[in-house]
Amino acid sequence: MDNELSFKNSVWGSAFSSADFVLRTQQQIAKDFRIHGFDFGLDFDVEALEMKVLFENVRAMLSRIVEEYPSKWLPLMYSLDISEQNYRHFFAGAQSDWLPDFTRIVIRREAQKVFFREKLR
Repeated sequence: MDNELSFKNSVWGSAFSSADFVLRTQQQIAKDFRIHGFDFGLDFDVEALEMKVLFENVRAMLSRIVEEYPSKWLPLMYSLDISEQNYRHFFAGAQSDWLPDFTRIVIRREAQKVFFREKLR
């Protein structure tokens, strides 16, 4: 599976074609990670990134957290509001290539937060 997030089939997928929506999603990601002491860098929440760049930034940060700060993993998952079902699915099988798929779940969840917040205003 490539780095595309395949939002086309989702109810809120068309929103992700907007650079403004992508930026708001990045800002949500940055906020939730920052709470736990992780910063993506100066431009991450200032300018909308291409999807592949966004994916790679989030994947790299998740990899860093797993490897260097494992005690912060579960609190971060709680803040991101990753469902226990999604979490268990990846860690029960402990596949060596779980991180790309899990990165997609994180980005989708953060995008959902932005989408629903906008729709419920």
